[in-house]
Amino acid sequence: MSDPVPLLLVGAGGFGREVAALVEDLNHQAPTWNLCGFVDDNTALHDTTVMGIPVRGSVDWLVRQTDFSVSPTIGNGAARRSVADRLATADLQPATLVHPAVSVHRTVTLGPGAILCQGAAPTVDVQIGPYTVLDQHCTVGHDAVLDAFVSLRPGARVSGSAHLKQEVTVGAGAVVLPNVTIGAGTTVGAGAVVTNDLPPNCTAVGRPARPQ
Repeated sequence: MSDPVPLLLVGAGGFGREVAALVEDLNHQAPTWNLCGFVDDNTALHDTTVMGIPVRGSVDWLVRQTDFSVSPTIGNGAARRSVADRLATADLQPATLVHPAVSVHRTVTLGPGAILCQGAAPTVDVQIGPYTVLDQHCTVGHDAVLDAFVSLRPGARVSGSAHLKQEVTVGAGAVVLPNVTIGAGTTVGAGAVVTNDLPPNCTAVGRPARPQ
């Protein structure tokens, strides 16, 4: 058995703590990750602990490190992209984290840095892009494509053959119907139902969802 991989989580907020718990669950099943700490640009957190885990420093500190895997544990897709861009030239590996209770079919493609939380359920022939997050109890239907930095909030439902472009956020309990395309940077409000394509960089709410 190989040694656990040193891991740092970038973001010590609420989602970061949830991912730390996910890592604990993975390690209970098999010792996979050595969670060495959080990284956060909030200097007030430096040299403190969160959930008993040390906050080691800022992203600027992290880019000078080597031999770690890293996971940007920030709920906002644009903020995750910003962190990933800052880390792009560093000698660090993105960690793909999948809760041990999640079943990932062999036809599902996971990009580097993706996070699948407990209860997430991609079905078959799904493409999940780099640094995309499926929060708790999300479902993603057959042939759906989720580009990089997409965020599905708890209980979101994405139907078959939908296409969510980069940095799309689908709010808690929202539903995206089959064959719908959502433009890059768009946010779908909690509980909304997306029945038709949405343009980029808007906020859409309602049932059916309409840009505001």
